[in-house]
Amino acid sequence: MRFFRRFFVSALPYPISRLLKICRKWYLDHLEDRIIFPIWIAFQCIRNKKRVVILRRINALGDVLCTLPMVEDIKQRHPHCELVFVTARPYRKMVLLSETVSFVYGASSWTFAPFPVFGLIEKIYSPQTTDERDPLAGAKCHLVDDLAGSCGLNVSNKQSRLFAPRSLIEASLSTYGLLSEFSHGRRLLAISCGRTWPVRMWDAYKWQQLVDLIHKDFDVTILQFGFTLGPDVEDEFDKISGVVPLVNRLKTEELIGLLASCSLVVSIDSGPVHIAGALGVPLVGLFGAVNPQYRMPKSSPAAGVISNVPCLFCHNTTPLGHWKNGCPHNMRCMKELDVQSVFTAVRDMLSVTASKVS
Repeated sequence: MRFFRRFFVSALPYPISRLLKICRKWYLDHLEDRIIFPIWIAFQCIRNKKRVVILRRINALGDVLCTLPMVEDIKQRHPHCELVFVTARPYRKMVLLSETVSFVYGASSWTFAPFPVFGLIEKIYSPQTTDERDPLAGAKCHLVDDLAGSCGLNVSNKQSRLFAPRSLIEASLSTYGLLSEFSHGRRLLAISCGRTWPVRMWDAYKWQQLVDLIHKDFDVTILQFGFTLGPDVEDEFDKISGVVPLVNRLKTEELIGLLASCSLVVSIDSGPVHIAGALGVPLVGLFGAVNPQYRMPKSSPAAGVISNVPCLFCHNTTPLGHWKNGCPHNMRCMKELDVQSVFTAVRDMLSVTASKVS
């Protein structure tokens, strides 16, 4: 259906096809959820003979995962209601893989805010981070606690979990030609380079040096995840060699399936940090502006690597010591994070996981 729609639109004169695309985007951003959501909520209430309570976190993959520990506490507060998780459509399957929520609404708009529907919704929880509530303030606690605290909750279980079924892992590996290597016992390692806020990123040439050092000491296949500037724009992260390039290609559930098959994940402060933690996959995280204690998983093997500069963790100060596109110190924390320190953490983590397997 999608193919025929695209073919039909592409065959139209440009002004008409452009107008149709604008109208469709406006419909997705402003109308679709407001039409479908109340119908969907009413159906759930009628089917289950209960009112619902909404937990809403639309954007930021890591924030969505770190919202999941709130589920049990909200269920205890509203024992006679059905809990519905509202998130962006690309994250819907990820939330279902947590096995904590039975009903997930995938919104088409990244700004959709649920609204009371005919008295069927008892309460709406919309967790926010400290800097979302106050752009000048920095959090002084773990992201899980920060999001829960914004809703007046103090969660007891601070670790989100994802359960990737074997069918998802095998399908993801098969799609990208990796199933044979995995089946024959070859270890997979993932790197996630970005792109994200510049204050979180590590230079591409350092990633290349790290990849070369890993290949020198370990017989592994390295998968490169993340996003770059796109197919029409030259990007330094597209030029990293010695990796299986999967940037800009994965659905969220495919990313989960592939990460679940990895022996180690090496990532800047971004979504794969939280996915690895939720899957229990060993992790090496690269941090500078953000204190790794406020991001790393609470109960899975993980090591945070930082540089030695006096302005570390400026994202956790008030006022914030940086803005998303830079900092007064030219992002020294990430620029001075050396390759050898990261490789040492990778080597130690791989050695530990190898000894456990043997």
